[in-house]
Amino acid sequence: MSYIVPFQSVALFESTFKRQINKTTGKIDQRRFVFDKLFGRGGDRLPVEADRYRLIWMPGCPHSNKAVITLRLLGLDRVISIGECGVLRDPRGWVFSEDIGEVDPVLKIHYLDDAYLKGDPGFTGRSTVPAIVDVPSGRVVQNDPVNIPKYFVTDWREFHRENAPDLYPEALRGEIDRWSDYINREVNAYGCGFARDQQTYDEAFESYFASLDTLEEHLAGRRFVNGDYITLSDIHLFVALIRFHINYHLVFGVNQKRLEDYPSLWGYTRDVYQTPGFYEYTKLEWIKKHYQLSPHMRAKLGNVRGLLGTGPDNRALLLPAGREALSADPENKFTREPEHRPLFAHKDVKTELEYLDYALLKPIERASEATFQTELERWAHQEEDALSELDRRLAKQRFLLGGEVTEADKLLYQTLLRHDHIYYYLYKLNFAKSFDYPNIARYEAELSGREAVASSIDIVKEREQAFRELDSDRNPYRIMFRGPEVR
Repeated sequence: MSYIVPFQSVALFESTFKRQINKTTGKIDQRRFVFDKLFGRGGDRLPVEADRYRLIWMPGCPHSNKAVITLRLLGLDRVISIGECGVLRDPRGWVFSEDIGEVDPVLKIHYLDDAYLKGDPGFTGRSTVPAIVDVPSGRVVQNDPVNIPKYFVTDWREFHRENAPDLYPEALRGEIDRWSDYINREVNAYGCGFARDQQTYDEAFESYFASLDTLEEHLAGRRFVNGDYITLSDIHLFVALIRFHINYHLVFGVNQKRLEDYPSLWGYTRDVYQTPGFYEYTKLEWIKKHYQLSPHMRAKLGNVRGLLGTGPDNRALLLPAGREALSADPENKFTREPEHRPLFAHKDVKTELEYLDYALLKPIERASEATFQTELERWAHQEEDALSELDRRLAKQRFLLGGEVTEADKLLYQTLLRHDHIYYYLYKLNFAKSFDYPNIARYEAELSGREAVASSIDIVKEREQAFRELDSDRNPYRIMFRGPEVR
């Protein structure tokens, strides 16, 4: 779908939101979310099952950004697949414009609206993101934008990854809910951006900056909204602040100050942005294009020629935030869930081999079979999770099961070499090399000096064979990569 389409009058904006325009006040009211069943066991609940659902998001949308960040942090992308709409909607709604043929590769639909109509044939509203689709039926079953992250935390806990962050600690739930409600209600630039008269804009302007002043003061003395660790409150706040930085200040007219003019909020945003889980799903250029080039927003904002703003300079988001001193636990941004349901005991060779198969080998295999982008990313993230968790464990012990080398160590050593020499290139799993993880690097170096382990694999021979076995479409000129240097 082209980003530059003929400019249309403000009537396009009016028609897009016609069902939300309050006839009494003239303001645009909040949307109603009709697919609001809860997840759970029995009754009228949506069953909590692996490989049944698909989360549809759109990179520009703050609410769907919250959902996909939470999914990723908890490792639920192993059991819930991700579909991605393009950042522009046409008159009917969101389109899977970034997929081959503009069709979602799993749901086999062009418009997200088709899944809404399967969920309710009488649906006449505006199809929105995020949306959770029941894949077997193709029906949207849940589209509550504010609470989907909380559902992932509370209702899907049995599928959380090992050592998952505790985003909603029981002792802080009341506080987290209060701050999340405040952020969603008050840190809302849409009051200005969607204003249809000056008074509405002025009132929203004053309210918006009052909320930023409150949060600036609040975050001056603590690293994150609820203290030392990232919680759901921070997911709600971050997606709002990053959009203020990229778009709202320019195009929504919330221009009393920039985000950079708030020392605490600016440092906080950088601190969160640089956190895995947030960084990869905060697509800065897509966010920028969504707000500035969507046809209905171009009409509302008078962007006749479809031009993008020339800023901001997003390199500054990678500068050190320096907020560690505000935390009693400066090395950690997350507290971890109490582990009442260990997936693997990590106490004997049999279960350790099962763990490596589940956590590492299966994701690599699935990545090798991926035929579309979001599927590759899904399984690459799972391998990345496994390597991070292995690095954490190896910081505390010499080998996987303590002080002695086992068959599990031999399998892991072989897999790490294959990742660096084969999978990194042929499967596009190039997020890191194994030796970028300091404890894994120490572990590999020690194992390479053990003859029984080092001689169990000829990685140069395996690498050559892997390239040689590629078919003519995947390697038309029969070229074999020579590197990397064997460590």
